[in-house]
Amino acid sequence: MTITADKPVATVADPRDLVSAEVFDEIARYFAAKQEVTQTYAERATEQFLIFLKAYADAHDNPGYGMTLPSGESYRVVPTRPVDAVWHTALQISEPYTAACQEIAGHYVHHRPILTEAMQDGTAMTYTLSALHATGYPVDVEFWSGEAESCCPPNPPQPGITA
Repeated sequence: MTITADKPVATVADPRDLVSAEVFDEIARYFAAKQEVTQTYAERATEQFLIFLKAYADAHDNPGYGMTLPSGESYRVVPTRPVDAVWHTALQISEPYTAACQEIAGHYVHHRPILTEAMQDGTAMTYTLSALHATGYPVDVEFWSGEAESCCPPNPPQPGITA
């Protein structure tokens, strides 16, 4: 007897597939060591960071999608505190970070901290969550339930932008 499903079984996209196994392991291990968290937490956080980079890349490649910054450029996704912690840690190991950027976005993703009204009023997080879900990767709400964070003071100077 053969049993067949009426509908194909849906598979969940794995964020680890966004980068090579070596790049994923290097970022997760370094994050676990630097932040003194469990390897399991570090891997989950790294997965969410990779989805964040994917959402950034998707929005970056579609400038009509999202909001506009005061500078006129298309709005980018914003991290929460736990995701920003992975980003800052990954920046410290430039080779795997650069490889992750190249594999996901096709170019280096610069860290340009900003603090906007949209970050403060929740609009930016609403946009970010929409962009994260649009990637098709699983969004772990534990990492995205906070407010958008800026690791710098309000309105830090931006490269190439004069007041």
